[in-house]
Amino acid sequence: MLESAIDIVFGTSLTHRVVVLTAIAVYAVWFVRDAPTAWANLRDGAWTFGRLFTLIVAAMALASAIGALVPVAAVERTLGATAGPSGGVLAGVLGGLLPGGPYAVYPVIDSVGAAGGGVAAVLALAVGYGAIGVGRIPYGLVFFESRIVAARVLAGLAIAITAGAGVYLL
Repeated sequence: MLESAIDIVFGTSLTHRVVVLTAIAVYAVWFVRDAPTAWANLRDGAWTFGRLFTLIVAAMALASAIGALVPVAAVERTLGATAGPSGGVLAGVLGGLLPGGPYAVYPVIDSVGAAGGGVAAVLALAVGYGAIGVGRIPYGLVFFESRIVAARVLAGLAIAITAGAGVYLL
């Protein structure tokens, strides 16, 4: 029990532990130097975590449900190792249409792989998500002209399609 509680707090990977211990060290020094600012920033971080917590839990639940909701045969047929380049293109475009941040999207992509999607489809989903990113369109329109946003989306679509087809040809 103690070991699992330690793993929950400090993580199980070296990277996770380094990040947690670095944050503890930074805040320890910060509290000594400027406690009110450290508290304010710690509260902001906790507030952000609270807002993201439900999203993360919902995404994990959705990712877990995909295997039960989508027949493995359908995933294997459309996105499996035998789907060919058209499966990669479909995966790349679908990845670009996935809304949300990586906490929400990566578990979904992983569950597609677990439900019978091939490695190429998982890679194409991730590339499509990063390259097209429909969730970033509204933010882009705040800062850029619509033609720039449209060009970014079209370039992302070309990248996703090329990568999606290309990973099957490797």
